[in-house]
Amino acid sequence: MREEVLRMTHVTCREQGSTPLRDFNLNIFTGEIMGLIPLNGGHGMTVLIDLLRRNLPLQRGSIYYREELINTWRAAAPRYNRIGVIQSSSCLVEGLTVADNIFVLRPAFKSWLIRPRLLRQQLQPVLDKFDPNLSAGAYVEDLTHFQRFVVELVKAVVAGCRLIILREVSTFISDLELSRLHDILRYYAGEGLSFLYLGYHYEELTQICDRTALFSNGRIVKILEHEWIGAPASFDNIVRRQLERHHDRAGLPPMLEVEELSGGAIDKLTFSVAPGECVVLQDLQNRIFRDLVGLFMGDVPIRAGAIRLGGVPCRPGQNRQIAVIGERPDRSMIFSQLSYLDNLGITLDHRLPELWLSRRVQWGLRQECERKLGPEVFDLPPGELLTQQKYDLVYQRILLQNPKVVFCIQPFQGADMEMRIHIWKLLEQVLEKGIALVILAINLADSLSLASRLIRIRQDAPPETYEQSEFGRIPFSAPWLDLYRGPSPSQPGEDPPRI
Repeated sequence: MREEVLRMTHVTCREQGSTPLRDFNLNIFTGEIMGLIPLNGGHGMTVLIDLLRRNLPLQRGSIYYREELINTWRAAAPRYNRIGVIQSSSCLVEGLTVADNIFVLRPAFKSWLIRPRLLRQQLQPVLDKFDPNLSAGAYVEDLTHFQRFVVELVKAVVAGCRLIILREVSTFISDLELSRLHDILRYYAGEGLSFLYLGYHYEELTQICDRTALFSNGRIVKILEHEWIGAPASFDNIVRRQLERHHDRAGLPPMLEVEELSGGAIDKLTFSVAPGECVVLQDLQNRIFRDLVGLFMGDVPIRAGAIRLGGVPCRPGQNRQIAVIGERPDRSMIFSQLSYLDNLGITLDHRLPELWLSRRVQWGLRQECERKLGPEVFDLPPGELLTQQKYDLVYQRILLQNPKVVFCIQPFQGADMEMRIHIWKLLEQVLEKGIALVILAINLADSLSLASRLIRIRQDAPPETYEQSEFGRIPFSAPWLDLYRGPSPSQPGEDPPRI
């Protein structure tokens, strides 16, 4: 009989008038990698993590960790449990070395026992096993995101955690690094550690997890065990429409031309994108895409090279024909102190100079947008909008700006399945307007499905370019590759089960 490391039975937890966990049941075995996919938003994931780490009060149910009852509706033990948590935002302390973060910051570690040289000597063989370029004496601020994840994982192991929670770790690491991370998880799972892997992309979780639980409305609705999961039909339809549209755009003159562009961490980058075309730039090391955006926005000086818009040299930072949609625009591009209408028209001063003075102009803008956005949103404070409504607001603002080129940074970051489909449709609207779309991605996730061309970039190496007809030879597993390669060899002639 397999040993359980965690068992949650009929757990109900209320917080601030809501019930993020309702009759929640989950068990994780020793040496198991357990996946958890939120189907309709990540509400409840933060509460789940806090519940396991800090024993939040329960209204119902019980929680066992390593065969010990740690929480129940009767009483919660007032302590932190030895459960590690690794998220997209690093918890390592900058200004300290890797060894300091792993050993010195441990609870009950005696300062008078510290022998830095000995600690580094003991730690280095472990780090070499996972990343030969990772030094125990390196400072945290000099590490890549992947290296930070490795350090946090080793830190949790050294601290005696037998269950480690990973949340959206693929957001800031490339597909190649994600494969390396999966190898590390399998290694530690073989050593008896257990993992709870939280993420939104079933394509990723089903590759690494022994079992995958589907989470919706506060409870587990289904557990998948070694099942091959196909994409929802709506996903397939969107991707196939994209494939057809790309062929229609073949041969159009480029709208944006970048030639031998250098600046910041960018060195001699060359690419072009036509009207209504999507090009994905994949940053394999998570080191360049911020500098790339800075070059086009005028925040990073150009050392060499040229940028042309419609064949005409372009001055970065002074051209409204280039727009940028940042990461998580529902958080980064909504101004809570402004009204909905003010948020919508904030970039229109160059097109409607009398917008803020003329009630007639404001009314006309509202009438034009109500058909797409709905009349009710205009009377709501931005802070009360749903996530989908916030995305609608940001993308409609960009379309009203009427740009020629849109840069979109990690558009699917933190999106559940329902939201991924919605973002797809919003990006399709951008392309249908004849706007050139450049997606900046670290992990490809769903961005590949929109692309007519993929450019993979790393420092100190020439870029790798793949045309859409060549996506089938991309040397790693990515969503939608089966559409470019034909039917899956493991399931010939069969339709995969759908979520």
